[in-house]
Amino acid sequence: MTDFETGTIKSVKNMLSNVLHKGCLFHFSQALWRQVQSKGLTTTYNEDEYFRLNVKKLIALAFVPLDQVITGFDFICDQFDDDADDLLDYFQKTSIGEKRRRGAGRKNPQFDHKLWTVNDRAVATIPRSNNSVEGWHNAFANRVALNHPNIVKLAEKIRLEQSKFE
Repeated sequence: MTDFETGTIKSVKNMLSNVLHKGCLFHFSQALWRQVQSKGLTTTYNEDEYFRLNVKKLIALAFVPLDQVITGFDFICDQFDDDADDLLDYFQKTSIGEKRRRGAGRKNPQFDHKLWTVNDRAVATIPRSNNSVEGWHNAFANRVALNHPNIVKLAEKIRLEQSKFE
């Protein structure tokens, strides 16, 4: 499970092609929030409960079964006002796939639906974010308490950490 950095995704795909690669729901929602901010929609988000709800619906698309994501997106788009067009264009390009000019269907999105949807994980009660891993890493870094420990000190800290789980 990773965040949504294109380089990381490409590397995982190339180096670990037989691994099921999933994106972190927290990072997915953070990326959308950053777009709300960068498109000057923060005030609208804070003051307009319908806009705020619709943004949350975009995030909630991650919980929709894979075969219903596009239908869900089209439904949500109809509920936004025109001032959200730039945000919806971003989401469509990165997460849904832009409509083809001629003919049916859509282009491939920047992030495949299978990467960011979590319906399968929610049903199977598998974590949808890597927050627990990041939390452990931060706690371990605090226990090491050195910015650049030498290899001996680091090995000692790792052994001590491992002993807690044996």
